[in-house]
This record gives sequence, structure tokens and C-alpha cells, in this order.
Amino acid sequence: MSLWRLLRWALLLVGLGWLAFNWYSDLPPHELAARYAFPDSHFMEMDGMIVHYRMCGRGEPIILLHDANSSLHTWVAWTEVLSKNYQIISLDLPGFGLTGPHPQRSYSAFMYADFLERFTQALQLRRFHLVGNGLGAQIAWVYASQRPQRLRKLVLSNAPGFEPKHTSLVNGLAKTPVINRILWRITPRAAVRAFLEEVYADDSRVNSALVRRHHDLLRRAGNRKAFTDRAATGDNRPPADLVEKITAPTLVVWGAEDAVLSPEYAYEFHRRIRKALLRIYQNTGHWPQEENAEQSAADVQAFIEGRF
Repeated sequence: MSLWRLLRWALLLVGLGWLAFNWYSDLPPHELAARYAFPDSHFMEMDGMIVHYRMCGRGEPIILLHDANSSLHTWVAWTEVLSKNYQIISLDLPGFGLTGPHPQRSYSAFMYADFLERFTQALQLRRFHLVGNGLGAQIAWVYASQRPQRLRKLVLSNAPGFEPKHTSLVNGLAKTPVINRILWRITPRAAVRAFLEEVYADDSRVNSALVRRHHDLLRRAGNRKAFTDRAATGDNRPPADLVEKITAPTLVVWGAEDAVLSPEYAYEFHRRIRKALLRIYQNTGHWPQEENAEQSAADVQAFIEGRF
């Protein structure tokens, strides 16, 4: 056997071994709920889904919307602080966490805004404060532009909207027929770790427990398919001009070391939204609520109470 043939066989075996090592089956929702639900978790049947949410504390309601590839766990530190004076409601958005995929495979910002309206109506909320990070912030500003009468105050954290359209390698693969089906099963933990290290300014915060939780929730039945479905609608972005319709008092917060969305876009939101306030955190990445939880939660409370 020639050296070249041996090399080809070796590469084939290595490739097959890599695929086998990174091949993960879906995890059933009940198994994940036993591991990742909270004592105060609730589950609501809505729009053909069982929506996972937390509701704790008393006072004016504050709704917290997480980023893409995240879950309501991102708000744990904020919930502990803010629930002392407010009713804090966080939820796993369709396509993420324990809620799982949308039955109609719809993941536009407008779908999410309509979903949020039905969710708040189901909870019989008349007016509330709304906070969003990343994708959650995009949903929040779309919602605020459509339903100003529902909001008391608005907080946008590291929000998409003004960045140029860009398709990452992973999103490109997710849009490619046949290849995208591979992503429904091949989920390297190393890729999850790399994503988190991009999100955080301080890589040392990305520990094995954090990686495992994100990896496990991504494997929730239907969530990986939801990822490829979202990639297919990724270019269907809401018009950024909608932010100029926002009338709710608004605070824009951003991590100065955000490697996902440049802090330059914080100033664009600040400029476009009438009388918006701005706070940028040093040594902080794309998720200030996790990486700079104490200061960001204090600033949000001060803003809501008119002390900012």
C-alpha cells in the first residue's frame, strides 16, 4: 500500500472519529427541566409551545429578554437583585432554552414581538418595563416602536440593528441544504466554548459548567433545527428606522469590549432614540448582565427609579 493511500485512510479515520466524538443526540425537555429549571419556574402552554419562564418578586413588572443562543439563565444575577423591589419576569424565547422550537419555524423579530404581546396578555400585564440583550434587545425595540402605550421604560443592551449585514461561517453552513442537517447532530463542545469566549471579554469566566449548560440546552429537542431555521431568516431584519418611533424613556447599555457588536452602535441608538441615556461598561463584552452584573443591575434600577 502506497504512502498516499495510507495517508488518505488515516485522514478518513480521523474524520470519522471526529464526527463520532461530536455527534450528540437530542435531549428530552423533561430531562433538561429536571436539571435546569428553577424552584420558581413556570410553564405556560401557548402558541403550540410550552413556554418556560420565571416570575418572582413584587412590584412593577420588569420583563427580561435574553440574547440568541442563550436562555433566561443569563438573568440570574439581575433577578436576585431586582426582585427585591420589582416583579421580575424572564423567559426562554421560542427556539431557545427549555421552551424549544416554534411550531411554524418562524423566527423573525416581528414574530417575537407578537409573541411577547400574547405572553404579557396571558400574564394580564397592562404596563411594564422591558429589558433586552442582543436578540432580546432587538425584539424589545421592535415591540417598543409598535406598542408604546404598553411600556413604562425600556433598556436596550448590546442591541442589533445598525450593524452591516454579515453572514458568519456557521450561519452560512446553517443556510446550506444537506449540510445544515449535519448541524442538527454535530455539536462540538469546543464550538460552544469558542462562542462563549467571543461573548465574554474575560475568557477565564468561561468554565466547564457554563459550557455544559449552553451545550445541553442547545441539544434540547428541536433547538438545533431552530438554529438553522433562524439562519434562513437572518436577513429579514426589521428596519432600523423603527427605533426613531420609540417614545418610552430609554437606557442604552453596552460592553466596551463587545466583540459581537461594536460599541460604536451604542451611540447610534443613543442618537436615534429621543432623550435616550447611555452607559458603556469597561472590561465587559456582549452580555453585561453576566459579566458586569452588579453595576449594570444597579444602573437599571436607578434608571427605572429616576435616579440615573
